[in-house]
Amino acid sequence: MRTAIAPFRRFSSLTVSNVYLVDGGPGSRWLVDCGHPLERWLLLAELRASGLRPSELSGVLLTHHHSDHAGNARYLRERFGLKVYAHREDARTLEGKGPPPLVDPPGSSLLERAFLAVEARFPARTRVDGWLDEGESVAGLEVHAVPGHTEGSVLYRHEATRTLLTGDTVLTALPPLTLRAGLTLAHPAYAVDLARSYASLKAFHDAGHAYDNLLAGHGRPLMGSASDKVRELLDVALGA
Repeated sequence: MRTAIAPFRRFSSLTVSNVYLVDGGPGSRWLVDCGHPLERWLLLAELRASGLRPSELSGVLLTHHHSDHAGNARYLRERFGLKVYAHREDARTLEGKGPPPLVDPPGSSLLERAFLAVEARFPARTRVDGWLDEGESVAGLEVHAVPGHTEGSVLYRHEATRTLLTGDTVLTALPPLTLRAGLTLAHPAYAVDLARSYASLKAFHDAGHAYDNLLAGHGRPLMGSASDKVRELLDVALGA
């Protein structure tokens, strides 16, 4: 069974969340998300194994502002001069101008509350060099805004390979870490507006943005018929 597809490389040694290296052509190498600070050494080791120095990267494309996905952005920007890009709503939060993350939402488990408390105490902070808006394209990836998990969550779609990078809007394992595998939508404990996340994802599908493969923020790649499987989950979640 295929678990990888060019031009993407999943840094599989990272366990808190996924980081993807995207080959956008000569002189164009990008990270989609950059992991948690606790796994910085693994991120740097993965780059070395890929034959890259951090300074050779073109920049970091963030799916959202949570520290397990954006936690190394400031380090990469200040240490190696990488440019950091995010949706404007999450850029506000990353720059300390937006609302704090949710803490202790109703029904959350002890583990989830602990993770959220750490997130609130140590949020990802960085300057953002550019905003990513709906319909833009960078490194061959289309940007699609799907607010709900965070105000500025985005998907990245690669038309040539029909691949969708979903951050935490769609998952193939439940965070934190990857404790339980299985395709699922945004996790209720970590979403600022779960209903909006579902509605945003439905609007993306209704617009006809086709994809077969899914690279999530947590969990292993889902190769083949991914769009149909996600749509089935959405129909159940929305009571369709």
